Amino acid sequence: MNSKSIRLTAAFAATAAAALLVTGCSDNSSSPAANSTTSAAGAPTSAATPAGGKSAASVDGKALDAKFETTCVKQGGTLALALTDTGNSTYGQLSVSATVTGDNTVQAVGIAGSKGGGNGMPYAVGYGNGVPGGSAKVVKNGNTYTVTGEGVGAPDLSNPTAGVKNSKFEIVFACANIVGS
Repeated sequence: MNSKSIRLTAAFAATAAAALLVTGCSDNSSSPAANSTTSAAGAPTSAATPAGGKSAASVDGKALDAKFETTCVKQGGTLALALTDTGNSTYGQLSVSATVTGDNTVQAVGIAGSKGGGNGMPYAVGYGNGVPGGSAKVVKNGNTYTVTGEGVGAPDLSNPTAGVKNSKFEIVFACANIVGS
């Protein structure tokens, strides 16, 4: 495993750990707006304009069909955002997360499913600030954060010489409330 693969694996692991931490802090008693549903019906749509200010995610222009629970937590200058669907028919345990520092620096993005990747592997797309192979930016509108950019997918372990695939993502985190702010 080369150093680039190690850094990518570390970025995926850190993002997944952050998503699990944020999911553990989720407030299930929040208003109904915190539990959002995104429906794609198989048609490519943009996640930037979901109906009713709901959370949504798309990868390579295809919306992820999910019933997302949205969690938003702020501690110090770090904002952790997470969308989770623990019973997704396509991706299994689906988690979409982003970490933002200051007002506009995206530190990490992770989109991961326990299934749905190539060759029966888990699904994964990630971005880490400073790691080659991606980019991300955030736009804030009230308590709604739209994170767009490009990340790298998990390598195909059946063909390790193929390298990683870059994927564009667009994620809308519609926060009903932000814990810790």
